[in-house]
Amino acid sequence: MANPLDAVAQGEAGLLARWAENIPGLSGHILFATSGSTGDGKWVALSRGALLASARMVNQHLSACPADRWLLALPEFHVGGMGILARCYLADCEVIRMEGKWNPHVYHDLACSGNATLSSLVPTQLFDLVQSGKQAPPGLRAVLIGGGRLDDAVYQQAAELGWPVMETYGMTETCSQVATAQPGGRELNILPGWQSRVTEKGRLMLKGEALLSAYVSSGHGGFRMSDPKTDGWFATGDIVELRNNALRILGRADRCVKILGELVNLAEVETTLAATARRLATPVNMPSGELIVIACADHRRGSRLVLCSDQAIDGHHLIGQYNQSCKPVERIDCYCLLENIPRSPLGKVRYDQLQAEVARQRLAQDQ
Repeated sequence: MANPLDAVAQGEAGLLARWAENIPGLSGHILFATSGSTGDGKWVALSRGALLASARMVNQHLSACPADRWLLALPEFHVGGMGILARCYLADCEVIRMEGKWNPHVYHDLACSGNATLSSLVPTQLFDLVQSGKQAPPGLRAVLIGGGRLDDAVYQQAAELGWPVMETYGMTETCSQVATAQPGGRELNILPGWQSRVTEKGRLMLKGEALLSAYVSSGHGGFRMSDPKTDGWFATGDIVELRNNALRILGRADRCVKILGELVNLAEVETTLAATARRLATPVNMPSGELIVIACADHRRGSRLVLCSDQAIDGHHLIGQYNQSCKPVERIDCYCLLENIPRSPLGKVRYDQLQAEVARQRLAQDQ
């Protein structure tokens, strides 16, 4: 799917390519712009060996073979799309490319006419498919869902329409997948080939052939390469539970804030808020994850919570109902309607930009 980098990333990519030609440690590497939530200007250097190591793990989990046909609906400049190409290269699978902008009707038609057996989507794309009432194409045996949390209601709707959803957990730094569920189940299991452990503070640590080689960051002095691993271990930004190889994602470390001295997980607040909206039959006709909660600095409390959306909902009523049963430190103080939620090319919320926009709006209201 054609989906160009933004103008800033495009301009930096040209400079980076010329700089990387003279760095021996980057020979045989592909550099990917990070697509996470912080927008900190890092690029991730992945070796050809790492990409192929990840592809072997995923192919083994899927039992991929030359008879499979992958429908590619993710941008190839992102590790999700590049990972599909690597898997097809190793398993000798045919690639069916979806050209142009994302369109659920075009995707579904292509999956059916092309007899696709495997595909990979982000949660928003799956939401669009189930909202349009699309039944799963008859030949599709697995559709991997990654790039963000899949809403429970969307998962259930997809199952009712026959979509063979396999939720995944991964990141650019790991060449895509680290853990994957089986169709019909939601338990994420670490793929063979990865070593994993959890720090005392709950952060997931990973070790394996498919890890990044380095970060490349930009600044006033040009580019700088650094290796974030310690003794081969990479510290992710995720707080998790890990039991007998089963992985449960609790939230992002950078999405946990202190309010009145207590730690509040914003992802858990969003989950509870979404459940409240469903219980109230609130008309929240929007993609999964559109009920977004952010924390704004507060001198007394440490932070205050703000509900954000880019579609008109009865946010004040929803907040009132949610606040009746939540913990005092998890109360949401206000609702902010935005024209657009800032997102990465794969649809991930850019929380730094979102917080800046909310702060700007609140400042304008106070004046």
